[in-house]
Amino acid sequence: MTGFWSTETLVSRCQAGRLIKPFSRERIENCAYALRMGPQALLTGEDDILHDLDEGAEFRIPPGQFAQLLTEEEVRIPADALGLISMKSKVKALGLVNVSGFHVDPGFHGRLRFSVYNAGPAPVRISRGTPTFLIWYASLDSTTRDVYDGHGGRSSFNDADSMGMQGDVATPQALAERVGVIEKKISVLDKTFWILLAAVVAGLISIFGPRIVEAWTADADEDPAASHSEQQP
Repeated sequence: MTGFWSTETLVSRCQAGRLIKPFSRERIENCAYALRMGPQALLTGEDDILHDLDEGAEFRIPPGQFAQLLTEEEVRIPADALGLISMKSKVKALGLVNVSGFHVDPGFHGRLRFSVYNAGPAPVRISRGTPTFLIWYASLDSTTRDVYDGHGGRSSFNDADSMGMQGDVATPQALAERVGVIEKKISVLDKTFWILLAAVVAGLISIFGPRIVEAWTADADEDPAASHSEQQP
């Protein structure tokens, strides 16, 4: 029988098949299991990309930055089901967007990795151990042999994961900051241009001004004399 598992089915199968470790009945609500923030996070926009988190330790995702988050629990998807994943609404309401996909393949086993982007106006703060993610199980019409053929989920991030998160992120916030820097530089150059122009004009006036005045004065003195001499009989 296909369809999403009820709370009762989820409890029964998780306890019998060890599908979620560690498992707590209290974290099942409305047929979904709430997975907690785990031991590590990768974050763009900082020199130290990898964050190791002690229990209860908090880290923040600034606006416009990407992060990869590990769940505290390891999950197992049996060959007759698949998982659908999301984040809790209270986290999404802050602007955190899941960009890593929305399903888990049959046969997968390990910690889940969520790739997220902070599209909100303020940093999103998450602490290790906080229920942050959701998973639903849904039955296939039959057991499949076409199961996940990867190496399974990992217990921690490796160097390749950290390298993949390096580099600048062309976010709206970053672009706005760059535009602001350019505008300041243009403003400084504009002021410098007018200061230099004023200095050049002042220099030209100091050099040629007296000569112009002298020439103009000489012309003014000569013209009346010339006019007077022309009027002599």
